[in-house]
Amino acid sequence: MHEILTVKNLYKDNILKDISFSIKSGEMVAVMGPSGSGKSTLLYQVSGMERADMGEVWVDGTQICDLSEDARARLRLERMGFVFQQMNMLKNLNLIDNITLPADAARRRKNGKKEVERKGLQLMENMGIADLAYRRTHEVSGGQLQRACICRSLINDPKILFADEPTGALNRSAAKEVMEEFVRLNREGATILLVTHDSKVAAACSRILYLLDGMIEGELLLTDMTETKAREDAVSKWLAQMGW
Repeated sequence: MHEILTVKNLYKDNILKDISFSIKSGEMVAVMGPSGSGKSTLLYQVSGMERADMGEVWVDGTQICDLSEDARARLRLERMGFVFQQMNMLKNLNLIDNITLPADAARRRKNGKKEVERKGLQLMENMGIADLAYRRTHEVSGGQLQRACICRSLINDPKILFADEPTGALNRSAAKEVMEEFVRLNREGATILLVTHDSKVAAACSRILYLLDGMIEGELLLTDMTETKAREDAVSKWLAQMGW
């Protein structure tokens, strides 16, 4: 497996301090840590939403720190997908139009609107929400809306998905359903970096990075564990050791 994301000696505003790590194709990695530890700031830096003060960030072979703002925006659109706690769907559009919106921005409708819409509908079918394609955002549940957001993040075939507390606004049942979709996508080959406070969410990942005061203080590998209970117990024990 080759590296999709490589971070070297990253610094930002005294929030992040000498951060280095990498993510290989097909990994699902969680970032955990107490509030204020720099988790969301890290995600913003490695995805190019903000420019780091020092260091290198390589995404799919491209060093993004020295790119212009426009170039970083284009790279995010074409090679990255994003899922946030606040779902940021346009209320005046139905779900399928929201999902295909990034394809418009990337001008990928050159092969026709119907083809892109078919792809969006297939993504919704895979998520079990195809019957909601022409509903507005206020007509579906939070869990259904978040699954639509995942569909939107996949419409341009990204190399990596970034998720910032993707289950944070959901109840336990909806959060479980959404995480099942992330796990399925990962098993199908998707590379995912997510920020979470939820140990059960983190336990579904192959690796966890623990961030404290802007530095990576620990790392837990879960690739050798197959049973959910064993993974969750291992994460709980490890977090206690880290002072969680």
